[in-house]
Amino acid sequence: MANLLLTDLDNTLYNWVDYFAPSFRGMVHAISRELDVDENDLMQDFKNVYGKFGSLEFSFTIQELDICKSLDERRIGELIYLGKTVFDMVRTKNLRPYKGVKETLNWCIQNNIIVIGVTNAPLFHAKMRLKELYLDNFFYGLAAWEGNNFENKKFTEKINKRNIAGKYNTRIKNEWSLSEDRIKPNSYVYQKIINDINFTYDNIYVVGDSISKDLAPSIKIGAKTIWAKYGLEFEQKNLDTLLKITPWNLQGVQTAYVEKKIAPDFIINSFSEIEQIIPKVQLNLFD
Repeated sequence: MANLLLTDLDNTLYNWVDYFAPSFRGMVHAISRELDVDENDLMQDFKNVYGKFGSLEFSFTIQELDICKSLDERRIGELIYLGKTVFDMVRTKNLRPYKGVKETLNWCIQNNIIVIGVTNAPLFHAKMRLKELYLDNFFYGLAAWEGNNFENKKFTEKINKRNIAGKYNTRIKNEWSLSEDRIKPNSYVYQKIINDINFTYDNIYVVGDSISKDLAPSIKIGAKTIWAKYGLEFEQKNLDTLLKITPWNLQGVQTAYVEKKIAPDFIINSFSEIEQIIPKVQLNLFD
């Protein structure tokens, strides 16, 4: 019988805070210089857009900025290209798996452990990060937020062409695209996965950096919980950047990541410690 590992992605497999915040600052700095506007004012403009669409990973932020409303389509296109180029350049420098992640995921595959990612990030972005990090081949499935729809064909034509050409294909076998009310901390997402793959409840492990978002809902379905405590380790400067552009405050962040009323079954300081927690499956002649 196989074991099932349901794993969070951001700040569990890689440091999302320490890659996103510098990438965002680089983008803001470049656009600020290009338009000769104050960076703090521009950050507030970004914050308003992120708040409107409910995600820091809304893909079409620049064209929604107030500062772009008086610009023509050509100029907006130039800013989008500039912002994306700088963001991607900084991201490439900072986005990498935590030490031991790739080796541990490979260990899971070798030991008949089914790995499924569960994240509140938009499905498209989650898939592309796993693909960029060469981790997608380890995942039997991925459950994520469906993300925002954006109908403006002026800015989506290239994306649609790339999608048709297969540029965004991954090696992930199954996908669950969920509405916002069904992602974590709603236990629905875990229950949905278990039901769809017809898995028993006795051998399920859930790992994540947030006790309240990742682990609390998994307790409701009887899973063994693993707190990735190392996911709270990031640079203060980067956390400060996120606090400037999200509706969160420091108390809200602490509540999301540290819930003292819930005691996880296991606490790990690196992803590789999972190998000491999940037992290997002993095969026999009748398996």
